[in-house]
Amino acid sequence: MKFTRERPEGIYSIHAIDTTVITINSPLASDERDADGHLRLRHSFIISPRWLLQPWRPRHMDELLATDLSEVDFSGLEVLLLGTGTGMRFPHTEQLQALLGLGIGYEVMDSAAACRTYNILAGEGRQVVA
Repeated sequence: MKFTRERPEGIYSIHAIDTTVITINSPLASDERDADGHLRLRHSFIISPRWLLQPWRPRHMDELLATDLSEVDFSGLEVLLLGTGTGMRFPHTEQLQALLGLGIGYEVMDSAAACRTYNILAGEGRQVVA
C-alpha cells in the first residue's frame, strides 16, 4: 500500500508499507537512502516526526520487553502507536504494564493502520511515535 498524502517538510513520514518492507521519507541527508530517496526498512524501528530509531531489537510482538520501551526517551510525546504486524495482536500483561508505565497514551493496531495513523498525526504536528 502506497501513501500519497502530502507531508510537511522536515519530518519523518511513511511513504509505503507491504508485508516485508516499510518505506520511510527521511528529512536527513545522512540517512542511507535508495535510488528513489527513501529508506526501506525490513526490521523493527521507532519513528517520530523528528527522529528514527532503527533497527529496534524486538522483531515480533512476542519479543517486546519492558526494557525495549524503557531505553527510549518518550518524554514530550502524546501518543505511542504500536504496530503489531499484519494482524492486530493485543499485548501480554507484562507488555501492557510497560506501556502504561510510559505515562503517555498508546494505541495498539496492525502495522498498516499504525503507519496511516502516524502519518495523519505527524502531519497535524502532533507529538506521536510509532
